[in-house]
Amino acid sequence: MLLCTPNALAQPWKSWKVPETLGPADWQARVYQGLVLVTSPHSNFLFAFGSDGKLIWKRQMSWPMSEPPRLVDGQLLFQQPGQQAVLVQPETGETRQVLPSDHPGWAIPREDKSWIQLGPGGQLLSANNQWTEWRSLGHLRLQRGDDWLGPPVLVGSDLYLATTRGRMQLVELGARWRSSAMGTELPGPLLAPVSHPDGVVEVTVSGLLALRGTNLSWIKPFPGWNQCFSGSGEILARPSVDAEGNIYLATRGQVCSWDRTGKVRWKWRVGCASALVIGDDACYVADTSPSILKLDLASGRVLARSPLPAGVASDPSVEKTLLAVALNNGQVVVRSGWR
Repeated sequence: MLLCTPNALAQPWKSWKVPETLGPADWQARVYQGLVLVTSPHSNFLFAFGSDGKLIWKRQMSWPMSEPPRLVDGQLLFQQPGQQAVLVQPETGETRQVLPSDHPGWAIPREDKSWIQLGPGGQLLSANNQWTEWRSLGHLRLQRGDDWLGPPVLVGSDLYLATTRGRMQLVELGARWRSSAMGTELPGPLLAPVSHPDGVVEVTVSGLLALRGTNLSWIKPFPGWNQCFSGSGEILARPSVDAEGNIYLATRGQVCSWDRTGKVRWKWRVGCASALVIGDDACYVADTSPSILKLDLASGRVLARSPLPAGVASDPSVEKTLLAVALNNGQVVVRSGWR
């Protein structure tokens, strides 16, 4: 049974209605540099609010945004399968850079200010930071009927590429480019691989949690796999990884954490309504009561519970002491001061 401490979240929620153009469901609220971005996989509009609910800017994209943006050198990177990547200025919503139309495909940054792109048919390219100079690195082949699953993951000089059939391809981007298939296929991956200090983390529909790396690999069954979807079909089994390589996972019935070797650190029974996300000093998950739970990273113990006015429509988003989440009643709610 999960024991809870008294409510330690004294700061009230700040809430506001999202624009009617987004519709009543499937919203996503994410925090980037203090801004709350509100998007929907069913709308081309992107809204940026301050933490007080004031609309900072609004813009229309050329496609709905089902994939979350990522922050790259202070810019927001938006990309979808089959669409051109776009870099957006967070403060204004202005377009800073657009991937050339003759270079479609997933693009990810490297530490040396260059980019790696997985183009059509498995072509790997390297580009400069302005996306104006391109160099071919090689070509990857897929089995008939297979396809790449989400963007590649770069860990050091190792590039990991997953496929919809559960194959994992490793490309070593050293002085000499080398590609190899990694171990056994894991059929039925739920989502694209997640970056880990030792490689990547995968989750499958058959109830497997896997770490794939060049020096450390393991596959473990995780409990509750047949209940890893919310009522609307959202995947709850989206792993989160902390700086020490510990892995955190939520299913409909529980939250659990593993260390980097695959050993269970803790698990608790919780009626989860979202994936578990990691903040600076704790992790957070929405339950079905509905509330946001703040959990201790080391033990999983509930540090605080904060009731919500309605159930969540997407996962919470945390940046330092600011948390934002979209609700299924048409509201975005934000809380600051979680320490």
